[in-house]
Amino acid sequence: MMRTRMAVVGCGHLGAIHARLLAAREDVELVAVCDPVSESRDRVAAAQGCRALAEPLGLPGLVDAAVIAAPTGLHAAVALPLLEAGVDLLVEKPIAATVEDARAISVAARRCGRVVAVGHVERFNPAWRAAVERAPGATVVEAVRAAPFTFRSLDVGVIHDLMIHDIDLVLSLEPGRLDRVEAQGILATGGFEDAARARLVFSSGLVADLSASRISPQLRRTISMWSPHGIVQADLNTKTVEAITPSAGVCQGAFVAADVPLSERGALKDRFFTEVLPLQSVTVADVNAIACEHDDFLAAIRTARPPLVTAAAGAAAVEIAARVIEALEYVRLGAANPRRPATIPIPPRRKTG
Repeated sequence: MMRTRMAVVGCGHLGAIHARLLAAREDVELVAVCDPVSESRDRVAAAQGCRALAEPLGLPGLVDAAVIAAPTGLHAAVALPLLEAGVDLLVEKPIAATVEDARAISVAARRCGRVVAVGHVERFNPAWRAAVERAPGATVVEAVRAAPFTFRSLDVGVIHDLMIHDIDLVLSLEPGRLDRVEAQGILATGGFEDAARARLVFSSGLVADLSASRISPQLRRTISMWSPHGIVQADLNTKTVEAITPSAGVCQGAFVAADVPLSERGALKDRFFTEVLPLQSVTVADVNAIACEHDDFLAAIRTARPPLVTAAAGAAAVEIAARVIEALEYVRLGAANPRRPATIPIPPRRKTG
């Protein structure tokens, strides 16, 4: 079996997971891990039995492909030289911190003829896939993504850190042009926004209400969709899906609630979600979504097909995230005048020239 030679750039929490999963594959040779922090790279390299490098500059010639799990602001600086050197890439989400960098990676991928996949791992979540199958032609999407504070991803705010997952899921529905954005946010930890809500209105008529927080006591990842075929609610953590579908009577317009005799309403109320709007609860088989992401990336390399989440798709998500940040009205917790918008930093642009 031909084994794909790979490396992982960035040995933090997510990079260590990528390295462990890749080292366990029979079709991959994990050649090296890279990180400027010696303790991090040495720990991961020792655990996975590969080389430890301080910089990715030595990877061309050693590897065929690499995973970039470095801080978001460094993605373009790492990705562009590797693409020019002929290395295929799986870039963790978001593909970059700025629209300019995201576009640069996408353009370089096309120019160099390389595969670039983006780590929007929720696309591989079986609960999401089951929900999409049950709600074709969705007109409303509501997503809630909340997590406790972890002290990770401090170089970006919650929009790039968490909400961008759901931005990508919405864009995968092909909703058309983004026509309108409303957004509110909260700053609490002294850097970028920590919680945000956004309403996105698209040219197709789809409306997406997205909420994200990284200062929540509870972990939550839920998404609901309304479509002419029914109402679907999915818990992306527990991998459960509930679908409410119209009965034949509802589809044909034969069921009119006001026409039900008073004497029958009590009994029909108890049977409402079996006879009128049948409710189906589904528990989907769990999978390791990152391993599925690796499967897709490697298949794209070997069969010369696009990955599920292309560089262009990753760049599109960053562009929508930028629109949300531009529209954001926010307050700082504990400020003397909580109604006065605070100033949050914008991710720095990559230096060129």
